Amino acid sequence: MSENFIKMVSEIHNERYLMQTHNLIANKIPCGIFIGFYPQSNISDNIRYLKNEGVNLTCICTLGEIRGLDIEDLEIPFINILELPNSEFKPLQMLCFNEIFDSIFREYFLNFGIDMLSVSDIVNMEMLYDNCIKNLPQLYEVYKMLPDKESQKAFLGAIKGGITGRVSDYNFAPEPQYFLTGFLPVEGDIAIDGGAYDGSTSRDFAMQGAQVYAFEMDAENYKKCLPCAEKFGFTIENLGLSNQEGQEFYFSGDTASRKGIGNLIGNFIDLDTYVNKKDLPCVDYIKLDIEGAELDMLHGAAKTIARWKPKMAISAYHKPEDLWTLALYIKSIRPDYEFKFRHYKIDCTNYTLNDAERNVLRQLGLSYFLPSGCEKVLYCR
Repeated sequence: MSENFIKMVSEIHNERYLMQTHNLIANKIPCGIFIGFYPQSNISDNIRYLKNEGVNLTCICTLGEIRGLDIEDLEIPFINILELPNSEFKPLQMLCFNEIFDSIFREYFLNFGIDMLSVSDIVNMEMLYDNCIKNLPQLYEVYKMLPDKESQKAFLGAIKGGITGRVSDYNFAPEPQYFLTGFLPVEGDIAIDGGAYDGSTSRDFAMQGAQVYAFEMDAENYKKCLPCAEKFGFTIENLGLSNQEGQEFYFSGDTASRKGIGNLIGNFIDLDTYVNKKDLPCVDYIKLDIEGAELDMLHGAAKTIARWKPKMAISAYHKPEDLWTLALYIKSIRPDYEFKFRHYKIDCTNYTLNDAERNVLRQLGLSYFLPSGCEKVLYCR
């Protein structure tokens, strides 16, 4: 077995979230609580819980005034993030509750020797650890399929970071998401874009000369996509890609819309059926970001994949098991596939953040690239 893989297994055992919180308490490490752009409604309860568990909370670091916190009796001082460098309450560890959006401030805290830890649900984090340990053989099978060091580092980092809650354990790629050299549609290709959202990725593929068929199950997102499809000449379908044709419930949540929950009814189709109905001569490329339905879609595209072996870029982070089930299933259809794995920061330049939030980041000298456990991509060719 690979030395690096064995090292990762040892590290997740010793550094998993539960062990880190035990260490914070046992060694009375000075900790701060960071309240960023989107404070949770139950943040007072979470702070009180940490204090009662014995975490040495020295300060609460904020971006401005916070209303509605019922923790006066805990006597924890508040400091503005700009006051942190000169504060007598400066902690060694900054704890945050919003794993995704708070992590964009990590680089700022590192300037002062303070690392950031996502304070998540211990029970769920331990379940994730147990799930990975139980499926180590499958994880190792996928690891062995990755031929390049960058893929191996990103893959091991994805496993470790998900279990430790530390952004520092991840390995992020420099290129734009889905645009790894050698795994892109080229001029004349027929490309499938599963999860089109506003059409920006379909637009980019169309601008490279591909004939794009984009799929968006969410009616609101489909409307957003229509002007882009008309302007750049790609086909947009108000359909979700799944393992069979039919109707299913879905939840409408902007970029987080997903099937299987919610009270809206959407139309779905499997790619094999769609290819036959449209009489497509081939499929050269598939991109998937469909909020956890990726494996279902692959089941519904098995004939297409077996026949034409399209290049693929597949989101591999919506479910913990995506790290092993997606690659192993694809390999079972076509054993001659080559795989690479990358992990990306979320580009918030024109996305997610509002002008006031971007101004805060500029004031602190931070970029609009958000490090998180999301945006992992399995590439296939």
